[in-house]
Amino acid sequence: MQLLDYLKENMVFLNFDATTKEAAIEQFISLIENTGAVKEPAVLKDALFEREKLGTTGVGDGCAIPHARSGAIKDLTVAFFRSEKGFDFKAIDNEPVHIVFLLLAPISSSGPYLKLLAKISKLLRMEDFRASLLKAKTKNDIIQIIKDND
Repeated sequence: MQLLDYLKENMVFLNFDATTKEAAIEQFISLIENTGAVKEPAVLKDALFEREKLGTTGVGDGCAIPHARSGAIKDLTVAFFRSEKGFDFKAIDNEPVHIVFLLLAPISSSGPYLKLLAKISKLLRMEDFRASLLKAKTKNDIIQIIKDND
């Protein structure tokens, strides 16, 4: 299972701008909806907010991995967001978040969903990987960095 099997170039968003976790989740869904990947944005948004009530998905080191399973999405989907300014995602280390991998999955996709979540988490623990994502200039650069590290 490769991350790029689920993360397409049209799901890479540079210059993401939000100030709060709530605003970020609203914008995540809005941007993804514009790609045509989401049929029921309100249901997915609710699923993400419900997941955040269980505990923050702001994993620290400037990263967050918001994720949810829902009947409102038919295919396992990953989106990447980068915020140069950073924003408050209520991360476990209370630091601003700059890098976000959003993972959405159908309810029936528990195995692949958990494997992909673990893969993203492992990649984000690599300091060089995070630094490269922050320095990347284009969507193609992001894709290449992920390809080189996955």
